[in-house]
Amino acid sequence: MKNTQLRNKVVYWVDRNQQLYMGLPEQFPAPFGMERIICVTAQQAEYWSKRMREQERVREEAKDEEREKVEGPIRKNLRSHILHLAGNARNNMNRDFLLMHLRQYDQRADLTKTRRTSYLHSEAFEQGR
Repeated sequence: MKNTQLRNKVVYWVDRNQQLYMGLPEQFPAPFGMERIICVTAQQAEYWSKRMREQERVREEAKDEEREKVEGPIRKNLRSHILHLAGNARNNMNRDFLLMHLRQYDQRADLTKTRRTSYLHSEAFEQGR
């Protein structure tokens, strides 16, 4: 079934740096400096879709590393400051509040660690996603 012809052909564009983009329908030309790839069969569409997912994964990892370089030291300083405030608290209620805040912060889900995977509609339908 993978070699079946597609009624609506999937179009991708590749630029000079081999970056892959979803393209407009096949009747529209590719922008200057880009090569148009028209997927005629389902196998071709799945191959290019997989390549695009891999490209997106690499971009997401680079963005996460960059974010961690900036936010990591900030988080570390905030944590040490709250621990300093808890150690120098005027009373037990203030200390317990600060320590409870740190415990709740540790239990909170890190929304920056979520992973997004994109599929063509037909692929997601076949795989039940």
